[in-house]
Parts: sequence; structure tokens; C-alpha cells
Amino acid sequence: MRYFFRVGVLCCFLFGFGHFASAQLLHTEGQKIVDSEGNEVIWRGIGLGGWMLQEGYMLGTSGAQHVLEQRIEELVGTENKEQFYEAWLANHTRKIDVDSMASWGYNMIRLPMHYKLYTPPIEEEPVAGEITWIDKGFEMTDELLEWCKANNIYLILDLHAAPGGQGENADISDYDPSKPSLWESEANRAKMVALWRKLAERYADEPMIAAYDLINETNWGFQNHDSDPNGCAESQNTLLWDLQKEVTAAIREVDQNHIIVIEGNCWGNNYSGLPTLWDDNLVISYHKYWNGNTQGDIQGMLNMRTERNVPIWLGETGENSNKWFTDCIELLEDNSIGWSWWPLKKLGLNNPLEVRYNDDYRAVVKYWNGEGSKPTPEVAMAGLMQLAEDVKLENTFYHPDVVDAKIRQPHTTDTKPFRAHRLIEGQTNVVQATDYDLGRNEHAYYDKVSANYHGSTGEYTAWNSGWAYRNDGVDIEPISDSEELTNGYNVGWTEDGEWLQYTVEVDASGVYQVVVRYAGEATGWIHLELDGVDISGPVELPATSGYQVWKDKIIENVGIESGTKSIRVYIDKGGFNFSYLSFFLTGELTDLDFDALSSATYDDESILLNLNKRVKQESIASAGFVVAVDGQEQTPREVLLHDESEFQLLIKVNQTLGDDNMILLSYSGTTLEAQDGTFLEAFSDLPVDNQLPAHFSIPGKIEAEDFEVNVGLELEATTDTGLGQNIGYTSTGDYLEYLVNVQFSGVYDLDVRIACNNNSGKLAFQQLDKEGNVLNETQVDVPVTGGWQTWETVSAQMTLDEGRGVLKVKILDPEFNMNWFRFTAAPEVLEVGDSEAMKFYPNPADDYLTVNAPDLGSRLQVTIHNLSGQLVFEKQGVSHLERIDISQLPGGLYVIGVNGERGVLKSKVMIR
Repeated sequence: MRYFFRVGVLCCFLFGFGHFASAQLLHTEGQKIVDSEGNEVIWRGIGLGGWMLQEGYMLGTSGAQHVLEQRIEELVGTENKEQFYEAWLANHTRKIDVDSMASWGYNMIRLPMHYKLYTPPIEEEPVAGEITWIDKGFEMTDELLEWCKANNIYLILDLHAAPGGQGENADISDYDPSKPSLWESEANRAKMVALWRKLAERYADEPMIAAYDLINETNWGFQNHDSDPNGCAESQNTLLWDLQKEVTAAIREVDQNHIIVIEGNCWGNNYSGLPTLWDDNLVISYHKYWNGNTQGDIQGMLNMRTERNVPIWLGETGENSNKWFTDCIELLEDNSIGWSWWPLKKLGLNNPLEVRYNDDYRAVVKYWNGEGSKPTPEVAMAGLMQLAEDVKLENTFYHPDVVDAKIRQPHTTDTKPFRAHRLIEGQTNVVQATDYDLGRNEHAYYDKVSANYHGSTGEYTAWNSGWAYRNDGVDIEPISDSEELTNGYNVGWTEDGEWLQYTVEVDASGVYQVVVRYAGEATGWIHLELDGVDISGPVELPATSGYQVWKDKIIENVGIESGTKSIRVYIDKGGFNFSYLSFFLTGELTDLDFDALSSATYDDESILLNLNKRVKQESIASAGFVVAVDGQEQTPREVLLHDESEFQLLIKVNQTLGDDNMILLSYSGTTLEAQDGTFLEAFSDLPVDNQLPAHFSIPGKIEAEDFEVNVGLELEATTDTGLGQNIGYTSTGDYLEYLVNVQFSGVYDLDVRIACNNNSGKLAFQQLDKEGNVLNETQVDVPVTGGWQTWETVSAQMTLDEGRGVLKVKILDPEFNMNWFRFTAAPEVLEVGDSEAMKFYPNPADDYLTVNAPDLGSRLQVTIHNLSGQLVFEKQGVSHLERIDISQLPGGLYVIGVNGERGVLKSKVMIR
């Protein structure tokens, strides 16, 4: 199932009974699944989607299996259709698949069963009302079980397509609306009960059968089917619970041992009306697609586990990026929840095994999708049979990145090579752009769009815009380049700040020529770092006049030392495509001049200078260095060798730096020496990349999720205006910290967007100094709003001191949600003698500002100056109460003055 997007759990209370576990089988123990020795078992599984039951999307089209069968028969005839399905069932899953899954680290397989392989449809029974059996399905299951036993891997039987079909989402259960569904036919339900009894009787004593998953993803409205066809608004689900109780009773007649898995309505997520659990060896399953991976996103199921004292299992998920996979599994296993991914293989890249299109089958798909003419029977049959051959594991495209994201990455931030890269002396050594290291986003690579959360945001996100080669956020597409050194793919859709990391074995230290193969319609910029040190300086990539018009950018004199090295390509200005790097050794390191390559802010009082050689520490002095901050020059107070790199200097300045400072660095000295005896070349006005964290401007609005520090709070999707996320699951002592820049001292109006279900609360806003001491504080009372997503804005006032610092938001009394907060300068009161106050409002202002100065006279002059003292606005003859247009002024802080015959008044005003 690929359609449901949100975990919605509506449940009540229930109590359990003692379990019937056999000594050698898995069983439940309170909220855990345990083995015969009482050790907790976390299922790490994968579903064999597409084998016994085909879904159209897995084959590049749409439609339920009976529709696909009709289409195939229309193209190639009945006999050829049967030949195709015989080959498909034989080739899709074999022992090599199970051997591979076990070797990759999975410990469980979920088998999505189509009932038609075990028993015919009720319409095709030789005697109406009787149930006959088909050997094919049982034999396939027996064989799969033997492969699992050989690999010590568990098998869960999952009824994916129940007799008649269990949901309006027809593809996932092969539902045919022209025939009675499972829920519209007592005969279909009786067949389902009989099938499970037959399976349980057959496998009652099999320890490697982990569980019976009774019915997959029911999506059927019982109470009001017309308005709620998928059952998401269902409040009782009586027929669903009654059927699962009946199946359980039938199983227990022949099998007292195995775990039984139950699923809710609405694709396995609506548990409304769930009665007291009717068996003591049950597991509750839910399914999760395309939503967030925070504690809040699974809290409903955690509550279910606690309230029902029953294990929870994520029975199906997937169809997303590697980052989403890793984040999800880390979250689940941190909460002792097992999982099963979907699927092992299909046409498409976000699974371990990708089945490739052949040309003849592509013609079939184009015809089915209305994009091409009808292929001949010969072409169609050739395409189908080649597809059945290509579904074999050895003919698929293996995605190690997908497996690594699920098995290794949830437990570490370490990276590992995707391909072996080695720089060999005397050779041109190529590192393909697409072969960056395996690992998490922000560790092996950084991409700004790395997962799909459309279930929460309502907007689909393509994490890999080229939909090729790998399943990370990095955008990869097939390349059109005659250069023989390419691997057939390029990285594209590059954005500022993204980067890629490559582990490289360097045989020989020396000076290298590096070639960047790239294409783009606008100029890009990159730089290369080796083990965290810039080795190239800024590299310009001039436009090539097209995204597939490829050119080489040669970087000379790059010093690289031997050993295992981490090379990162930083995209300082994106918009270009990237094919590969090549390296060729051209000389000795001693051939290099000693040069400064780049510099950046290190903290708010230091600049980091990257050099191309190791520095002789005793030669370091401040003499010769000059730092210009916003045009004001100064001699550094200290210059030090960086603790972690002999290639870097820390230059301490005489002031606190801000994220908006423009900084330049110069050197005119003669004493700084490299370890090889060369002296640093003089340089002037080297730009310092200001990487200090951005501070939120106050006055202004801050979204709750944009914190710098979070202690104890969780994020969840909000339904409030503007959507996005809110913070929630508050507890006393939890807090958030935000970096802020208060534009001017004064009293501010504070608005906080709050939702509170049933108990009022309280929070504190604190302005902190650099040592963490509280400068200013105010408390905000939180009223009951009537729901966790029922939003109101509450207000208070707070005094703030001008300057950069930290704003701390502390939970004093839970429990409530917060979406955003906003500081607005309170209308400033400036008196003239004993006259009434004058006001400027609103502040901050957008397009208009009201001046209210009744005691200065009737015809006033209004002036606005920026903070540099320049006059940017002037208006004569203003009345004592007038609204003036400021829409042409850029955002920022200004000084407004009003001059009348009775006096002059001034105030600061923020224009957004």
C-alpha cells in the first residue's frame, strides 16, 4: 500500500490474558516480542511485494492484478499470459533472494499472499458454498519457509489479497468492484477464515514462522461507505474486529503457538472501536508512509502499546529516501519497535533491488499508460518474458545504499566508501561524482531536499530529482557526454551549500592536477577539502551554455598527502551538473609555493585561515596580519595554530563578530614559515566567509521549530494556518534556545501561538547573556483552547536589551503545543512637557506607518533616517494624525522624527 500518509490512532482500553506460547516459538510478553529464553526480538524485515500479488505501480503502470491480467491477455492471449505468470512466480523470489536478505542483515521476511494461489474465488468454486484448495500457494510457501530456515530468518504470513478484496484501494488487494468484496459477502469471509485455519494447521509447529498477519490494510467504510470509502472516519469497525476475532478462534483450534498480528482500518491505522483484546499472543500492527520521523509522529502508537500492554509492530513502510529510512528505523528501534520494509524489488530505485525496463516491455507500458501505440503480440510477449527474466536477483540492479540506510546507518553516523577510490602514481585516477560515500545526510553528503513528507506537508517532494542510480537526496540523472571516463550518470540540481564526500586511498604524496568535469548554464563555484582543510581555494566553473554541454575545469597545484583521505566537494554556488573528478600526480610537495587558500569565521572572535602547507609553529606571530571588519582595520590580538590541523591558523580579533559583518584578511609579513622551509606569500583583502549562525531579528516572528537548542521537546506537523511544524509533548523543565539579535532596547509586545487540549499551562521567555545569566524574563499563561490543534494567540510584554544573544523558552507548566512567537516593539511613548503621548504604530511596520502627535501642532514635518544617518524619507504638511506610505523603504531599522511648532520627537521603528 502506498496511499495512506498519517498515523491516526483512535483507541480505547483493553486487558490481556495469559499466552499460549510454545517453548521454541516467538511469543509476546507484555509489550515485547521474545524468544523461548525471554530475549526481546526486534523484527527487521522486508516484504516480498509483487511476487504473489502484483500492484500496477510496481510494473510501471496502474491497476489491480485482475486488470493487469486482462491487459496482458488482450495483448498476447491466454496461453502466453499463463506462460508469463508461471515464469514470474518462479523467478521473482528464489533461494538466492533469501540468502541475500539474510547476508544483508534482515532477520524476517513478510510474505504478501494472494488467496487465489491457495483457493479459488467463490465464483469459481466447483460447488457453490464449498471450499477447495490449490496446491500452488502452499508449495510456494513451503519452499520459501525452507529457504528461511536455512538462513535462520523468520517468516511472517500476510494475507495481502483477501477473498473478494478488503479495500476500495483496489490495487493492493486485487479488489474487483464488479464482484462482492470481502465485506459484502459472507462466503468470502468464510473462505478467509478457512484459509487461515488451513495455514495454521500446516505450520503450527514451525518455529521460523514468526506470526500470522491476518489482513493487510483494510480500507473500507462500514458506517457510511459513500462519504468514507476508505474507513478513515470509521468510529466502530465492528465487522473488521469481529472477522479478526473469528479468524483467531479458527487458528487457535489447530495452533496454540504462533503470534497473531491484527491491523486496523484506513490502511492499517484506524483502531477505533477496538474491543478488549481477545487473545494473549497478539501484536498490533500499523503502517507508516511519508510523514515525519519524530517522537510525536509515533506517539499515538506508543500510547496504544502502553494502554493495551501489547507489542506494536510497524508492519509496512518504505517508498521514500534513504534519509527517511534511516531516521524512521532509528526512531522505531529507539522505542523497541520492529519493522518491515516495502518492497524487496520492483521497477524503481528506492528498494534494495531495482528491476530494469527492457525496450519491448517499455513499449507495453507506454501503450497501457496511453503514451504509445499498441505493440504487436510478438513485441509484447518478448517484453513480458524478458521482464520475468530480469526480475531474477542476478539480473536486477542492486542498491547497497538502500540496504546500508536500513541496516547500518540507523546505528552510526560513520561513513564508508561506496566505491574503492585509489590515486595511483602515473595514472589518471577518476572519482565519479555519483560514487560519494555511504552514510547519512550531513555526514556522507549534504543535500537540502532529502526526503518526502507529503503526508504531513501535503506536497510531494522528489528527493532525487533525476530518479536514478542512488536513493539519497543527491539528485542523479543519466548523462549525455561522449567523454569515456564517465560512468553514465551525473549529479545535477546542485544548490548552494551542498557537498559530497569521497574516501580515497592516496598512494603518493605530491602536487596533483585535479580536473572537474561539469556542465551548466550559469557560473558555479566549488572548493575542495581534504580531511576538513581547504586544498583548492574558490574554484570558478564558468557557464558551458547547457546542462549537458560538458567541459573540464583544471585545478593546478593541489597538494595531497598519502594515506586514507576524505575529500569533499563543496558547492559554494550551485546550478551546475557534476560528472567526475580526476587526479594526476605532477610533482613533489616541495615544489609548491606557500599560499593562503581561503578563510572563514571560526567563532564570534576568531577567523580560520586555510594554508596549503603545514606551518612551523615557532614562526607564528601576529605581525603582518591585518583584519578589516566592515572597513575598520585592526591587528589581531593573537594568532594560533589550530589544535586539529597544522594547515590552519586561528586569528583572534579584538571584537565580537556578527553574522552580518563583512570581513577581509591581509598579510604583508615575511616570517610565517612552512615545515618545508618556504615562507608564506603576501596577500591582500582575502574575503573571509562569514559562517556565523544567523540570528533572528527582533522585532520579528520566530517559528517554534527553528530552535538552536532543544531539550526534551518533540516536533509534529501542525494544521494551523501556514502548516509546517509545532513543538509539543511538553514537560516541566523542557526548553528551547534561539539565537536572536535585538535591534534596540525597550519594551516589546510578545504574541505566542498556542494550542492546549485540557490543562492550562505556563512558559517563560528569558533573554540570556553570553554566560547564560538571565538578563530579562517574562512569563506567559497558556489557556485551554479545546484541542491539540485548536490554535489561539496569547499575549504578554517583555523588556529586551539591544544586542546579539540567546532567547530561552522554558516550559514551566505543561501540557500544550506552540507553533510560533512574535516580538513587536510596543508603541513608544515620548512626552513633550505635560502634553499627551505621541505614538508611531504599528512597529514593526510593513507598508504604512501611523503618526499620532496631537501636541506638536497641526502641520508637521516627518523625516526618516537610516542608521547611517542618511535621509531616506521626508514629508511636509503632515496632520497630527496621519498614515504615511513607507512601502518603498527596504526592511531594516530606522529613526523617525516629527518636527512641529511645539517640539521635535524621535523614535526607532522597524520596517519589515
